[in-house]
Amino acid sequence: MSLLSELISSKIEKNKKLGLYREIPEISFDKYGIKTFPHKNVYDKLNYNTGIVNLATNDYLGLSKNEKIKNAAKEAVEIYGTSSSSSFLIYGHSDIHRKLETELCRFKGGYEDCILYPSGYQANTGIIRSLSSISPLNTFIIFDELSHASIIDGVLASGVKFKSFKHNNPEHLENILDRHKNYEIKLVVTEGVFSMEGDIPDIPHILSIARRYDALSIVDDAHATGTAGEKGGGSADLHKVKPDIIIGTLGKALASNGAFAVSNRLIIEYLINFGRAFIFSTGIPPSSAAAALSAIEFIKENPGIVKTLQNNSEFARKYLKESGLNTLDSSTHIIPILIGDEDKAVLIEKELLKANIYLKAVRYPAVPKKSARLRLGINASIDFRTLKNALKEIAFHAKLT
Repeated sequence: MSLLSELISSKIEKNKKLGLYREIPEISFDKYGIKTFPHKNVYDKLNYNTGIVNLATNDYLGLSKNEKIKNAAKEAVEIYGTSSSSSFLIYGHSDIHRKLETELCRFKGGYEDCILYPSGYQANTGIIRSLSSISPLNTFIIFDELSHASIIDGVLASGVKFKSFKHNNPEHLENILDRHKNYEIKLVVTEGVFSMEGDIPDIPHILSIARRYDALSIVDDAHATGTAGEKGGGSADLHKVKPDIIIGTLGKALASNGAFAVSNRLIIEYLINFGRAFIFSTGIPPSSAAAALSAIEFIKENPGIVKTLQNNSEFARKYLKESGLNTLDSSTHIIPILIGDEDKAVLIEKELLKANIYLKAVRYPAVPKKSARLRLGINASIDFRTLKNALKEIAFHAKLT
């Protein structure tokens, strides 16, 4: 065995001993949706209210199986084919891509322009690196300490000076900005809804501080898009403010795949011309653009679905808290149950699966060491009785194990 193979094997074995080893679950589908372990859908048309209750998904509005949205994707395949086949700058993008960009500008609060990316990870890392490259010696980045890995990786890859501020602590952010106010370019980065905590930062306060120090504000709305605000528009809809840049994904509440960023025309023009993550990537397929566009249209036509999600989430948070479980500061559809020990969290996950409830134990490096948790992703399509029964089972096992 080569030295490289030995080192790789050693790291894998260490992860197993620490309870951090990961495997990809195998699933199969039929025409009614996910059929077998571990994602057996509780809404299976042939077997309603049986099977495994899926609380691991980010399909927060339950739109990935919506007939209208599926048909939009199918029609796009017939018209445009299965792939964009190249970078948008080489082959161009279709009218359906442009329609999606225009609609995203409206949906996210009235922005001037939009750019599409293959993934949320690529959008976050690429945008942060691109903006940092304008004047790297004169750029300083401040980001929330619990930011997503893609934000942190973008910051690290940028090569510029940076510092994190305490989670959801605008006062600490201001203190850091004040000490680094002489940098010509300052980026302030946070999330609209934190993916592992389920809490919402004080975006208006953060934006106010950023503007006072002439810093560019960037909000990752991956888990807020389609879920936060009265109309599901995300941070701008919820807080009635506009960050300089909002980044979001199409693969969660919008039932598609890919990502986007909205901003003013100048910044989008810069990202198109100098953003390597955009320039050197094949564009998202037209079918993905069509599905996301159809999902936005569905949300606009059925605003009650967002309220249903919010009501389900409020009930779940209250139930779990009253059961004596630590849900941190969650105020959204993402509800963590703090366990702490990695092995214990995985054991609870396995016990819940035996009880036909599928959710994931989230461990380091997704969360800090010794803060392992069960992560519930509530969705709008789950019926009240099923949700209540699942929560009862979760509370029982989380306290028992």
